[in-house]
Amino acid sequence: MQSISRRAMLTGLSATALCCLAPPALAAGDIDDPSAPILTVTDGGVALAFSRNDLAAMEQTAFETTAPFMPIPRRMEGPSVATLLRAFDPNKTFERMAIAALDSYLVEAEVPALVEEEAILAIRQDGAFLPVADKGPALLIFPFDDRPALQDKRHYGLCIWQIVEIRLS
Repeated sequence: MQSISRRAMLTGLSATALCCLAPPALAAGDIDDPSAPILTVTDGGVALAFSRNDLAAMEQTAFETTAPFMPIPRRMEGPSVATLLRAFDPNKTFERMAIAALDSYLVEAEVPALVEEEAILAIRQDGAFLPVADKGPALLIFPFDDRPALQDKRHYGLCIWQIVEIRLS
């Protein structure tokens, strides 16, 4: 009898979750493939799918930080929330954002606060794309070490990982 490696099991479970929970754009490809669509952003009837390569081609913001779920300082990099919204629709202002993870976990936030507090959609940690097995494909995070006032339960609670969908209003 052949044993199944932990990586193979996690990959299989991730694929199963994608087929059942993720937007249709994700079900077609390997979520850890940088060219595969990983994130769907919607505003009513408008929907755009972004790959890691798409997100990496946007202006990047980077900072080193820690958090309760990340006690060792890590360099996080990705487009700011403001950059992502400009890429989605440069002519529209958004007030709220609902962010969904692979496991259907959902957080809601006010867009102006996320922009003011310099939140980013991190796609890289220490220079490498975030794999699904470690908070990827994307993680909403704040520059906690640079802005100690953000080190509170509310902001930590907004740090959602394995992001696959953002609904704007």
